Amino acid sequence: MVLTRFILLAATLCCLGFTSFAQAPSPAQSLKKAVLKSDLPTVEALLKAGTDPNAPIEIVPGSATTYLITAVTDNSLEVVKLLLTAKAQVNQTDAFKTTALMTAVSKGNPAMVGLLLSSGADVRPKDDDGKDALALAREGGNAAIIALLAPKQ
Repeated sequence: MVLTRFILLAATLCCLGFTSFAQAPSPAQSLKKAVLKSDLPTVEALLKAGTDPNAPIEIVPGSATTYLITAVTDNSLEVVKLLLTAKAQVNQTDAFKTTALMTAVSKGNPAMVGLLLSSGADVRPKDDDGKDALALAREGGNAAIIALLAPKQ
């Protein structure tokens, strides 16, 4: 009887330990969640605590991307500013060789394009389809974005 209680107690404690360990997200997972939710205070706190803004993440399983591209995709200008301040690499690519600048161009966001350009975004890289940011802008027909990119070629 005593042995049975001891085994049940040990098993319960073991399960509780594994459950609490499994539920604790890593800083990278927490940053991914905060970026996806455009949660500025949490993004800022995690970056100040040393979470790597350049760590690869997966939004779609098997396709690596970046926090910066994710924030640009969500048109979250303030999150992008925080990531850039934390030294996110503006020209880092995702699994399709797409940059944050290409994503901003595809989203048709001139303010985001301007911010990325002023932060050192390179207009020359080409994605898996062989298109650079200006080619994507021309496809989208956004005159304001074309005007921002054309002088940088």
